[in-house]
Amino acid sequence: MEFGSIEYQIALWELFNIGRIGSAMATIGVILAVWLSLRIAVNTRNNPETNLFAKIVSTAFGLIVIASGWIQATIGGIYWTNTAAAFAEIKSQGMEISPAAEFFIDFVGTTEPASSPTPLGMAFFVVVAIIILAQIWYPKQD
Repeated sequence: MEFGSIEYQIALWELFNIGRIGSAMATIGVILAVWLSLRIAVNTRNNPETNLFAKIVSTAFGLIVIASGWIQATIGGIYWTNTAAAFAEIKSQGMEISPAAEFFIDFVGTTEPASSPTPLGMAFFVVVAIIILAQIWYPKQD
């Protein structure tokens, strides 16, 4: 039994949306972890008994959270590029694709797998890293 273009497209949309559900759940986890790392950074700064070891551990935790978030954001981008590539492959095999699939390919802009988050995602993680590091290491103005 052969599937036609419509069946392939329906399956691709379903797989894409299932991937987006997982990505959304990971994003919620990243947001919570970022919030926790920011709280730890503030508490590290405000605690008068904080020593060098506590600063190093707090920094490591914050950087690990940022690295994990970076990876999750990249994986989220991969769902988009892989789906666009699958639609492009269907089209290259001579099958028709829907206008929505055509728009999706154009919207994503590439069919190459993502190797990093979007520029906005990168900016988010850089800003979070600066906030965490500044809270922990920037000298206090007493």
